Formats: sequence, C-alpha cells, structure tokens
Amino acid sequence: MTLPSYELYQLAHIATFLAEALARHRRAGHRSERDAALRDIAGGRTAYENALGVTTPSGQLPGPIDAATYKAASEMVERGPREAHVVSLEATGRSGWAVVGRVPGIGPVGAVVPDEPTANALRQHLLTQPAGELAPWSVRDRAVRMPKLPRRVDLAAFVENLDPRRLSSRAVVRHLRGVDRRTDAAIRGRFAGIDLDAPLVVTPSTPQAASPAKEPAAQSVGATAPSAAADSTPQAGSSRPPAPRQGRSAGQETPARPVVASRHVCGLGAQPTSGAAKAPTTNAGP
Repeated sequence: MTLPSYELYQLAHIATFLAEALARHRRAGHRSERDAALRDIAGGRTAYENALGVTTPSGQLPGPIDAATYKAASEMVERGPREAHVVSLEATGRSGWAVVGRVPGIGPVGAVVPDEPTANALRQHLLTQPAGELAPWSVRDRAVRMPKLPRRVDLAAFVENLDPRRLSSRAVVRHLRGVDRRTDAAIRGRFAGIDLDAPLVVTPSTPQAASPAKEPAAQSVGATAPSAAADSTPQAGSSRPPAPRQGRSAGQETPARPVVASRHVCGLGAQPTSGAAKAPTTNAGP
C-alpha cells in the first residue's frame, strides 16, 4: 500500500519509538534502565510534538491499547486476517482515538492516541510494516500508565544513544533538528552519512554477489613469462652483457660467450678495445 503522506509515515515511526520506550520502562528492573527509558520517552515526546506542530502539549502520548479498550473499539468494526481501523473513543465516554487491528503472528494489536493524524498514520503502519516490527503494539491486559517525565531532558545524550540503523530512530532525530546547536552536533556525529530526509523504506536484504573465480595458476605464470623474458633482454645501446640463459636440463647452464668491445677506425676497420666505445665530448669540426 502507498501511504497518503510521507509525514504520516514519519509520525508512525515516532509513535512506535515511544511504544518501545514505554515497554522498556514497564519491564525495567534497575534504576539505570528506568532512567534510560524515561530519557527516550522524553526525547521521543519532543520529536512527536515537533512533528505535529504542537505548541501546547496535552500530556497524552501514543501507547499500546489495553484489552478493555480494544474490546470496546473492536465491536464497531469487522474482523479480518490482517486489519486496522480507526475509531473515535467519544462513544465510550473517553477522549482520543483508537486504532484496532489484527496481525497474523502477533494477534490483536492497537493503540490509543490523542489525535486523529497519529491514528491514521498508525493504521497504515499496522497494514504495511513487517510483523516483527509491530510487537510493541500488541494488546496489553491493562491500560498503560504513562510515567512522570522530567521537565528537562538532555537531547544530545538522547541522540547519542540511538541506533542509526533503525527507521524509528531516524524519524525521531529528523524532527529534533534545529532544537539547539548541541543536539544538532550530536545528530551530525551519530547519524553521519545518513540522509535523514530520505524516505523510510524497508528494503529486503539481497544475497551477496558471488566472488569471481580465481584464474588458474598456469595462466598467471604464463602471463608473467613475457615480462620476465623482457627483463633478461638487454636494452638497445646498453654496454651491459646479456644474462646467461638456462639450458633445457635443470642445473645445466650454457657458458656465455665473452663480449669484446670494439670501435671502427677509418682505414683500419674494427679494432678491439678494453672498454665500450665512447663518443667525443667536443666537436673538432669536419
């Protein structure tokens, strides 16, 4: 399916990031784990509000739906193998919106959100994303109680603890740009080389290309033979004697003939010399 708006896709990823942080806060066993979860909830809330353009926070955040709310909302829709529907909770006496659906492999899924844009974004999210990424939206036995968040959060430290490989993390930091210079510096360092404005598309993994087969050793040896032979051949104009050639039988060498340097003397012919012929350094004229 094609999402109606790229901004809604971003919003759904931020909402999923918040749901994961809430789940970690609920099962945290140590204070450090709870503090880390609170930090992520606070940072995700800032990105969520910036994405919506909220100027006055309502205090409500997207969270997994509880069994009672899911039952009340699912009575208004039909069930199917994989479904997601958006309904207003005004008929139940509650404020906000509910997203109810069912995903094979997970079961009933849904969310309670404070606004309709987030509900529509999550509906598309539940219908299009892989089932393995939708586990945070599984129905809970009880309503999720939002923890009390700190008034101030170190967004730079929050960014430095994100995983750049996750699409939800990219969606969050995209809407944290411009908050302050320290946070922007943390985003540039942590998400270096990542285009945060690129569409958040889940790309399936492709098998690695097979490595090319190595050439036989005989070919590599034959390829180097001409260069080796060329190295043993003396260059033109060189006075160095050629290197001795190897015989056919291993260990036998053919003795090289002595090279006698000579020069041509007018009227006498070639005359042997003790060294190589040399050209005069000056021109005496004709």
